[in-house]
Amino acid sequence: MSTKMPWIRFYLDDWTSGTGGMTPEQRGIYIMLLIRMYDKKSPVKEDFKTLARICNCTQKKFTTVVDYLIKNDKLIQTDEGLWNLRVEEELKDFTDKQEHISQVRSEAGKKGVQAKMLKKQFANDFVEANDKQNDFLLQANDKQNQAIQNQNQIYKKTNTIVLSKKKMLQKI
Repeated sequence: MSTKMPWIRFYLDDWTSGTGGMTPEQRGIYIMLLIRMYDKKSPVKEDFKTLARICNCTQKKFTTVVDYLIKNDKLIQTDEGLWNLRVEEELKDFTDKQEHISQVRSEAGKKGVQAKMLKKQFANDFVEANDKQNDFLLQANDKQNQAIQNQNQIYKKTNTIVLSKKKMLQKI
């Protein structure tokens, strides 16, 4: 599963009320910095020359806007760079949900494997039971054939005895 955020939650009311007093340039730079934070999942390094180029403005304008954003608690400065606490909350929520999804999928996978193994075991047990039943039927059939042969031999012996008695009686 990818750990990259394919999208972010964008609360329109929060954005509108939170950026209400900003100029379009300030909003543009602010959203570009937020997007970069979401994308990198870390604070943005304070390389103002590169960041100004990314935001399509001069370094002087970029510095002025960043100072404004820090002063108005939209960004904070950390040892790693510029950061936003809302981004941190959203990233944590995203990570928690991904871990939950991963756990659910893992459990589902384990259940699937167990079901497959049980199905296989059931099939093996069925084949084994069927083989045993066939063996019992063959044994029963053999015993029945043996009994019939014994019956026939007894009949032949009885018939032979009866015939010999008749022959003896005829001779008399």
